[in-house]
Amino acid sequence: MKKKLSVVFVLGALLLPVSVTMMGAVGGTTDASAGMVSVDTTGMDEAHKIWVQGHQYGGTDEGVAALMGNLQHESTLKANIIQSNQSYDESKAMDSSLGGYALGLAQWDAGRRVNLLNFAKSENANWSDTGLQLNFLFNHDGSDSTLIKQLIKGTDINQTTENIMRQWERAGATDSLGQRQADAKYWLNAMKNESTSGGVATSPGATIPTGWTIDKSINTGNYIANSYSYKQCTWWVYNRAKEFRISYGAYMGNGADWQNQAGYSVTTTPTLHSAVSFSAGKMVGDQWQADPQYGHVAFVEAIHSDGSVLISQSGTGFSTEYTYQVLSATQASQLHYVIGK
Repeated sequence: MKKKLSVVFVLGALLLPVSVTMMGAVGGTTDASAGMVSVDTTGMDEAHKIWVQGHQYGGTDEGVAALMGNLQHESTLKANIIQSNQSYDESKAMDSSLGGYALGLAQWDAGRRVNLLNFAKSENANWSDTGLQLNFLFNHDGSDSTLIKQLIKGTDINQTTENIMRQWERAGATDSLGQRQADAKYWLNAMKNESTSGGVATSPGATIPTGWTIDKSINTGNYIANSYSYKQCTWWVYNRAKEFRISYGAYMGNGADWQNQAGYSVTTTPTLHSAVSFSAGKMVGDQWQADPQYGHVAFVEAIHSDGSVLISQSGTGFSTEYTYQVLSATQASQLHYVIGK
């Protein structure tokens, strides 16, 4: 039964350098006794990213769900949330002595809030981007990054949820523990059910085809979703290229549009680490057809001496976050390759 939307305000655990108690805003529908939480599509997208990246860092199903339960309580898995729904104020945000102005998925506050913002500036990215926040959480939050990667290896979901709340969130108010544990159990069931039904898998992408290799491993935890929506083909190519220090514009249009963008060299010769743009309705190999209106774009991972090409790609129609496909030399020669900068 669909639950009526409600908003709950509770004493929230904010990520501070020391243990404090402050009022934090927590939105969404949560029934701790039933262990249910309702989320919108945006929340599910964020959940997928946390689930995938948490496992990449060695987390167990229970451990990653425990983290998600805590983040659900802090921010309802919304990366752009500011405590008590305040508007963004740069002077407040950059004041490390100021508490009660927590940002993001984990509601980082005070010095850790400033560290998040400085990291975003160093990456030339928006602080509210989920991928950037997860990168900060797991890799750039000082000793707390090391700590969370250890905590998510727990196998007892109730205990791990509590450990994350007390040790990593450093909650001043602990009356929210039951709610966090219920949220964690909800996410464990939701993510495992999607995995077994062909949805989000613990492994974010497909296996590299036999006989092929790629030049650089993939880490989608660093991928951002500002101008290109998560798990769209354009999101994939834009971010995958960045892993090779190759740049494409943030507003290249739909997949079919990339081959027509001014300022880029375009060739029909398969080119390593380029964006291959498929016109609307074009066959992608002999397996499926690009969208009849928007086309498709993929990333060239490797080229064999016989002219065949290995591409990586994403899209909402794929069951995994990304996948691979081999194009024959004949198929590859009929496409347009956009050379990045």
